[in-house]
Amino acid sequence: MDQKIELTELDIQQSFPLLKNDHIFKITSKATPRYNCIAWAYYYDDRWMQYNANSMYLDGVNYWWPDGVSQTPYLESYIEAFSKRGFSICDSYAHEEGYLKIALYEDKQHYCTHAAREKGDGVWTSKLGRSNDIIHESPYTIEGNAYGRVACIMKRRAD
Repeated sequence: MDQKIELTELDIQQSFPLLKNDHIFKITSKATPRYNCIAWAYYYDDRWMQYNANSMYLDGVNYWWPDGVSQTPYLESYIEAFSKRGFSICDSYAHEEGYLKIALYEDKQHYCTHAAREKGDGVWTSKLGRSNDIIHESPYTIEGNAYGRVACIMKRRAD
């Protein structure tokens, strides 16, 4: 997916076939390599959030990982990172007034592959690698070969 940075809705639906039945799916931004899905779910749009990044700046991109969080690709490290931000694991992706929710995805090796977040109106948003941001009905409509499956939902009180 990173070969072509600016994607069309058709390109995205080919990578995420469940979006074909998602009635609100839409591209909501131009492509940018400035931030990734993990940072987007962490409420940043000015850095690329990745383990082993050690706060480096390269090719106009600020790479970052929270201090004190395990430096691994495994889901547990990402749960730890979001826990530092006040998130805890919950049972449902359903909208709850007064809460922010995120979904973490994993592949068969239990590597965290993606994060999506719920917007205040119950709509979900994802940043697709170096490409576009999108909105979608639920975290489950982007499951599949590209990102694997939703491994957990986390929530925290809205500020």
